[in-house]
Amino acid sequence: MGKVSTKGEWARVSVEESQFEGLRKSGTRSSSGIRSSIRWGGAQDDEKSGYDFTGLTDVDALLDGKDFKLGIFTHYNRRTHLKHSQFWVYLEVTVDFQDEGFDHTFTLRFRHDETPNQPGDVPDAVKLPIVHENDIVRVDDVEYKVSITGFLDGKGQVTPQFDNPEDGIKRVWLVARFEPMSEPGS
Repeated sequence: MGKVSTKGEWARVSVEESQFEGLRKSGTRSSSGIRSSIRWGGAQDDEKSGYDFTGLTDVDALLDGKDFKLGIFTHYNRRTHLKHSQFWVYLEVTVDFQDEGFDHTFTLRFRHDETPNQPGDVPDAVKLPIVHENDIVRVDDVEYKVSITGFLDGKGQVTPQFDNPEDGIKRVWLVARFEPMSEPGS
């Protein structure tokens, strides 16, 4: 195990960027960590849809292939109209290995389905279609494969996607795994 801190920055989107706020901006410190936000649609901030990623401080990163919590992912689902109902949002997550004195940054791609809500309210869908990054990091002379395994919901299930009802705020854990590629000293 090793102590890590995490943070994220919303790097880009797959559609016209002028519809979005928060791209390439440093996060703000909150009580639980550094929070980075991206918003779209609506006129007032509390009427916009969007995502937050709140990184964690001094977390034990499990280096045994088991899932650990990387940060809190929040989706705000508001009634909004965009030119595109489906788009990708890219989050750069940095894991700072405090005991080792280095960090590792990887990019996650989230697919967002912004539903038209006509007729009636329809939940938005958030998907992590590629859950394995397959980046490699070296800690104490051992190589580890980095995998993003998905969203951990309130029921203890890890899934690659979730739905969020209209006007809902859904918070889930984003979980990762470091799998050793070889035994220490081999």
